[in-house]
Amino acid sequence: MAITLRKLTEFSEIEQLEEMEGKIWDPSSAIPHHMTLTMQKFGGLFLGAFDDEEMIGFLYSFPGFTNGESHLCSHMLGFLPEYRKQGLGVQMKWLQKEEAAAAGYSKITWTYDPLETVNGVLNIAKLGGIVRTYLPNCYGQLDDDFNRGLPTDRFLVEWLIGSNRVELRQSGKSSTPSFNQAPDLLRLELKDGIPHPIEIDMSCEEPMVLLPVPAFFQDVKRADMSVASLWREMTSELFTAYFAKGYVVTNVLRGQSTVRYVLEKQPLTDILGASSSLS
Repeated sequence: MAITLRKLTEFSEIEQLEEMEGKIWDPSSAIPHHMTLTMQKFGGLFLGAFDDEEMIGFLYSFPGFTNGESHLCSHMLGFLPEYRKQGLGVQMKWLQKEEAAAAGYSKITWTYDPLETVNGVLNIAKLGGIVRTYLPNCYGQLDDDFNRGLPTDRFLVEWLIGSNRVELRQSGKSSTPSFNQAPDLLRLELKDGIPHPIEIDMSCEEPMVLLPVPAFFQDVKRADMSVASLWREMTSELFTAYFAKGYVVTNVLRGQSTVRYVLEKQPLTDILGASSSLS
């Protein structure tokens, strides 16, 4: 495929972005192009993916300001169904990194559901983002297939784009440390192929701990919403407590039925390496 990625600057391209939102999600939720045009003029960053001249994906972000620090808020990334699972999402994020750095940003933030582990692998393992903030019921109740019936809890990803951690992942030179001695914070059991959470451990103080979650959370929801609700409740309690202790999510380990989040308690400078911003 002759797919090209580029920054969107023309009025007609911003109009296409609104149309793309409607195709990928619900047309009623698409942000009107007059708003995206205004964002684009005043610090927003909009990227598009094109098959020849047809837009097939997009990423849009806007300026944010938190605790006296400016950063880029990455709000939405999407591709038409036939173009998914081809590595285009990670390519789009690397382009976002370069364009954001050129615009003077040192950090990009976004949210995702910690139980949607495909996003976790991309955001943390592949891109080098870190997580130290848990946002309970971030968007309130949403009535779509991915969110219906559960609180919309979210991780806040921090992507320190000038850090050594991120640069190593972009270059493909990052190494994976051993996690053999790290304890699990949650005990689970498999029933009919579905992982059920049984017991949590709130007392660990080791420098590295692991938190297992279902590898395919939507399958859990389809099988038993009460089990899905228990996963939300237990993981919310664990992540909130261990972030309060100073732990940071630094990696994601994939397995067949579960995925393990790696949480480390060490100085942020050691986690990130050299960085343009460590706040």
